[in-house]
Amino acid sequence: MTSTANSSYRIGKVITVTGDQIFVSLVDYDDNDPASGVPASMSVDLPSAAGPTPLLIGQPGTFVLVSLPAGYLLCMVVGIDMKEERISSVETKRAGEDSLLLLDRVSRILTTVPVGTLDATGTFERGADTLPTVNAPAFAVDARLIDSVYAGYAEGNFSLGALSLIPNQAAKINLDAFLTRHAAILGQTGGGKSWTVASVVQKMTTFPQSTVVLFDLHGEYGTTFGADADVISAADLELPYWLMNSEELLGLMVDRSEAAAPNQIAKFKELLQRAKESHAENAALGIPKITIDTPVFFDFPELINEFRRLDTEMVPGTNKDKQGPLFGQFTRLLMRIDSRMNDRRYDLIFNPKKYVTSASMDDLFRRLLGEVSGARKKAVIIDLSGVPFDVRASVLSLILRCLFDFAYWYRRVNGDRYPIAVFADEAHIYLNDRDTNAEAARMSAERIAKEGRKYGISLTVISQRPRELSSTILSQCGSFLCLRISNPDDQAYVRNLLPDSIRGITAMFSTLRRGEAILLGDSVMMPTRIRIDAPNPAPASDDASFTKAWAKAPVDLDMTSVLTAWRNQTS
Repeated sequence: MTSTANSSYRIGKVITVTGDQIFVSLVDYDDNDPASGVPASMSVDLPSAAGPTPLLIGQPGTFVLVSLPAGYLLCMVVGIDMKEERISSVETKRAGEDSLLLLDRVSRILTTVPVGTLDATGTFERGADTLPTVNAPAFAVDARLIDSVYAGYAEGNFSLGALSLIPNQAAKINLDAFLTRHAAILGQTGGGKSWTVASVVQKMTTFPQSTVVLFDLHGEYGTTFGADADVISAADLELPYWLMNSEELLGLMVDRSEAAAPNQIAKFKELLQRAKESHAENAALGIPKITIDTPVFFDFPELINEFRRLDTEMVPGTNKDKQGPLFGQFTRLLMRIDSRMNDRRYDLIFNPKKYVTSASMDDLFRRLLGEVSGARKKAVIIDLSGVPFDVRASVLSLILRCLFDFAYWYRRVNGDRYPIAVFADEAHIYLNDRDTNAEAARMSAERIAKEGRKYGISLTVISQRPRELSSTILSQCGSFLCLRISNPDDQAYVRNLLPDSIRGITAMFSTLRRGEAILLGDSVMMPTRIRIDAPNPAPASDDASFTKAWAKAPVDLDMTSVLTAWRNQTS
């Protein structure tokens, strides 16, 4: 062992070893042997250069060392039990003969899970190929060892906060592993998800060239990142129809359960191809082959007018004009299109004001990636709080797909990646397996989860209901930042996502304080209970104070302005 690990203070011995858990019986403190034993206070003093350092023993989230034939096994404590050992009748009889009073013997037992091994040089490696034997000694672990383990794995000295039980120890992570292998921030309402997201993204914006795209469903993050962020509000958001691929357009227009759907789809693709090829601007772009999915401008009203003509077309017959071959096939389709185009909520798609040419695609993508008027914005907050629910899925799907396509083609052109970190807040609402309306957004996100690593685009999902999230997305997440989760079903769901060796850690989820989390996965060397650094400024996510509001003097309710804003969809 190196000086970073204190193996001189023995706290107990191994009494049981299973495939995923190790049980350690604590040794009682003995004044005659100050280098071993745990007093009733469950705190021991470890020697250090600055003098004795108190260390709590048995707290869930702390660590112990267990001796191996060659090195040590680092284990995380997940629970502690007290067991009484009954005294035998023979002992009782002898005590009676000697006039002695006997008490039941009490043993304190730690439940731990293996995290990794330390060799003779102090080098840490996750996992273990050898487990300890019964009676193997167990030792206290000081802060220097924990620091050396974290520092050896962290990339760029990136820290999310401090260890909960060692406040002076930074919770360092490998940021590359956190992002490239995708992540999930999970926790119930009031557990500190918004606090955590704000803190993490603020730390990411300290990099000169960071690019973070955050979907904000409740308008919480508008002022959280200051000058480092560009906030795109619902009023300023435009995602023109011509940027959509054919499947996205069909999803808005065609009811596939309708009998005429095959004709509608076939004709729609034909007319879409023609509309893109025939537009004068596109001919000047010099594109060798324009397809139905090529992101170029086309005249949507012109395409619809062609559908109207076909739907009412009369052709010459033997004696008089007769109905054309597609007469009446598009009536329902046209009704749905008219409904969409006359719905102001869809103006950001069907009535763009800024992006009305193929050339405007350059400005649109610069805005999405934080390139605003030549100024670099490290975070782009897409405020979807004002976007109606039934439009939101289309918006999210299009943005996610466009970001992926950009990352894909950037690598094809430059041979390098353009890293983009996407944060999807309240992801269970629009990235779930059950809601058919969310299918388009979910499929776009799943594509990023499955393929984004190759092209430098990362996905972090934030949710209070993990069991409602897409199972495909969660299965691709390599890191989990779990805040307080009290619901047994959600706990069980998260538990099933974790390796068998660390599932016991989920027992701590319900005891976490606000802003406190268990971090586990590829981004950290070992499962860690941490206290997230407070964001500055904090997001606008505080709970409403009923007592403060109700304690104020009554005032006239401003009903008119509220209803006017509601009707006009403005604030």
